[in-house]
This record gives sequence, structure tokens and C-alpha cells, in this order.
Amino acid sequence: MDISTRFMGCTINSPIIAGSCGQTADLENIKRLEEKGVGAVILKSLFEEQISQEVSNNLRMMHNAGEMMEAYTYVAEHTKHNNIEKYLNLIRKAKENVKIPIIASINCVSASEWMQFAKEIEQAGADGLELNMFIMPTSINMSSEEVEKVYEDTIQIIRRTFKKPISLKISYYSAALAKFCQKLSWMQISNLSIFNRFIEHDIDINSLSTKPINILSNENELYHTIRWTAILAKLLNCTLTAGGGVHKAEDVVKLLLAGANTVQIASVLYTQGSDFVEKANNFLKQWMQENNYQKLSDFRGRLAIEKNDQVSTFYRVQYMKYFSGIE
Repeated sequence: MDISTRFMGCTINSPIIAGSCGQTADLENIKRLEEKGVGAVILKSLFEEQISQEVSNNLRMMHNAGEMMEAYTYVAEHTKHNNIEKYLNLIRKAKENVKIPIIASINCVSASEWMQFAKEIEQAGADGLELNMFIMPTSINMSSEEVEKVYEDTIQIIRRTFKKPISLKISYYSAALAKFCQKLSWMQISNLSIFNRFIEHDIDINSLSTKPINILSNENELYHTIRWTAILAKLLNCTLTAGGGVHKAEDVVKLLLAGANTVQIASVLYTQGSDFVEKANNFLKQWMQENNYQKLSDFRGRLAIEKNDQVSTFYRVQYMKYFSGIE
């Protein structure tokens, strides 16, 4: 059975992609993922806030120590360079030790901080770049059009510097998600990845404080991903990566049937380890053999929504459309 597919300009041996997470921040883990048959690896994101916070901390320490103000610029640049250099070294080491595509990842809300960094990523040998954009539309001073324009402007600016394939990972917060995704797919990106996750918070009524919950995805999130994979698969001018809630080997098959070109995993790497990749690949091949499929294209998108298909079950969101006879 041939389970190879295209991703970020490369032919990869499996549709399973290791998403950006702590499991992709270490060379030994990356090598182990390759041994288990993963198609490609998205390195753990370097956060814009991470660099800004470290710079701020260092400057605060200098200020407290009574250092000269003229040294501020030097410390800021040194701190930023130190973080970036570690990241670039990981790219170089990974490219020296594995054959699968290595995709860098930037978690950002703008492009201003990253134009030079994008060029350095390319020079370090990364096969592509994932822009992981977490924009929570909470500002009453920004319209939906203005929020979406941030994505568009970032792509355009990074495109001027970075010549290798770009994947854009987005959330589902959009007033017109299908139209927005289609527009993004025509903006010279190679791949669209759905969806990134926001950490949810609970309220402790005793301490009157908040606490993060659901750090890892749960299986119920898969159904949301299936719906939007099926809706978007036939609309895009680029490949589609689907992820979120993938915890079983059959989940990979489901997302491929819905129309995904590749399936991104992260949480399951923490709960089941890299062995999940091998398990899922074997399950996929066995399922294909049982159903007389020779390659992924024989069945990929079989359950995706065709353009203007208003009768698909994936458009139905109200319970009453299913249970109209129930009092």
C-alpha cells in the first residue's frame, strides 16, 4: 500500500505530521519519530512573547543593578540572538541527522519581528515554515476584516523574505471561515493547517482564581475538525492539514476521507508516544488493503463536500434537522 503524499513541496512517506510541541523540540525525539514512520516534523514554535519576555527580564535585572542605559540595546539583541541561535542549531542538527522534511514554526501575531529570522531559518536548511498565528478576536476596536488582514499582511511580508514553502496554521475564529480560508489559500501559501488550540481556563471558586485546563486535546475535538476538513477540502488552492482530537489510528483515516492531505498530531505524542505513528501507519495500510485502495488518492476526500453542495450532512448544525419529530 502506498501511503505517500505531498506536503510543503515534498513527497513524504506518510500523511502523519508531528505538530509543533515539546516532543519536536529535541533531536532524539525527532530521530525517533522518523524511525516510527512520521512523514514530517514541525519543530516546536519559537514564540514572539518568549523572546520579548527574556529581553525584558534581562533589562530589568540590569536596571536594578544600576547598569548603564547604553547597554540596554546590546542586551536586548544578545538575548534575542541567543534564543534564535539555539533554534537555528536545532534545524541544522535535524537536517544533518534525518531525511524527513523539517519545518520551522513561528508563533506570532505580526511579521515585523520575524522578517530577518525567516531568512535565517531558510539559510539554516529548514524545508519550510509554519506560521502559527494565535489571534483571539477580543478587541472591540478591531473588525473581523481587520483581524483577517493581520493574517494577510503577515503572509505577504514573510513571503518577501522567505522563498521556501509556507504553511499557515489558524484558529476557527472567523466571521466567514470558509471564504477566509479560500482567500488565504490563494496567497502563495503551500498549505493551510486547521486548527490551532487556545488553552481553556476554569475558575476556582475557593481561591477566586483561574487555572488552565485541557492542555492536551480530547477525542471530542475531532468531530469539529472533521466537519471543517470536509467543508474546506474542495475549496482551497493549496494542500490541507487537519489536526485536533486525533487520539486513535482510525482518526487518521477519517480525516483523510474528509479531504485532508495530511494529519497533524501533537497531544497523542504525549499520551502514547511516537509508537502511535507506527500504529496509525499500519492501521492505514491494513484499512486500505481491506477496502481495495492502492494509494491515498483512491479515497482521499471521498466524504468531502463538493462546491455548492448544500445537502451535505456537514452543513447541518441544528439538532432539530435530525430530530424534528421529537416533542
